[in-house]
Amino acid sequence: MQRFPLRRSPWLQPILLSLGSRRPEAVVDGDRVRVRMGLHGGADIPVSQVARVGRMHWPWWGGVGARIARGMVAFVARPGEVVVLELASPVRVRAPLAWSAGRVGIGVEDAEGFMAAVAEARSAAGPPPAGEAG
Repeated sequence: MQRFPLRRSPWLQPILLSLGSRRPEAVVDGDRVRVRMGLHGGADIPVSQVARVGRMHWPWWGGVGARIARGMVAFVARPGEVVVLELASPVRVRAPLAWSAGRVGIGVEDAEGFMAAVAEARSAAGPPPAGEAG
């Protein structure tokens, strides 16, 4: 199991902690990527559903927390670089209500390490089911 804290800003910390008991994080655990942001939301994504992993810049005006954006849900605690998991088929996430997402953005502190952990988990999980992107 590998834990990746979400990148955060000191001036936003009281807001984010007020809605959850723990620091927001992403966890790569075997065949799953789990994201937790307390009452803001969370996701439980099978690595077999991850078709591609990329990056994008999350703008300051996009806000923080679990954010619904164009075709995706982002879990961000600070503007800046976000790792984007493009999924073979949509998964249900909580943002903070149930929502279907085909792409999930995660603003972790260690983007390179997180991307490597997801790639390693994908390799261990084997090829995606027939008919899905890989």
